[in-house]
Amino acid sequence: MAANGQQRAKTMQTLVDLAQIELDNAAKSLAMFQAQLEQAKQQLASLMQYSAEYSTDLIATHRPLSPIQLQSRAAFGGRVQQAVAAQTTRVTEVEKMVEMANQQWLERRTRVKALQALLTKLKQGIQVQMNKREQQFMDELATQASLRK
Repeated sequence: MAANGQQRAKTMQTLVDLAQIELDNAAKSLAMFQAQLEQAKQQLASLMQYSAEYSTDLIATHRPLSPIQLQSRAAFGGRVQQAVAAQTTRVTEVEKMVEMANQQWLERRTRVKALQALLTKLKQGIQVQMNKREQQFMDELATQASLRK
């Protein structure tokens, strides 16, 4: 019976180890997405700052511009705004990926903790059984010793 319990504990330990690997992978994935989010936010901030500076520079220009120059600047300003909109969308997408990765990490962590608790309970049960067997053996030895006297 003890061998069976030991085998179950060994199998459970393997499950805990595998779950820990999955948790570690989920943590790496979460960290990667968080880094991507930080980078996307920095790019968005840079684009927004550039857009603001470009608009301010366009307004501050006191020299007369030809219609082609005005059209060219307006078109470029429109492309900058499109880039800002696209980057805003990218930030939103990466935020969703971070949330999903965080949820996966939480699920994996919960699983690891549950498996570790089961393993601990299993090991404690095995220890209790071993202690009972040892006590029975000691009682038998004491009984045999008292019968010999």
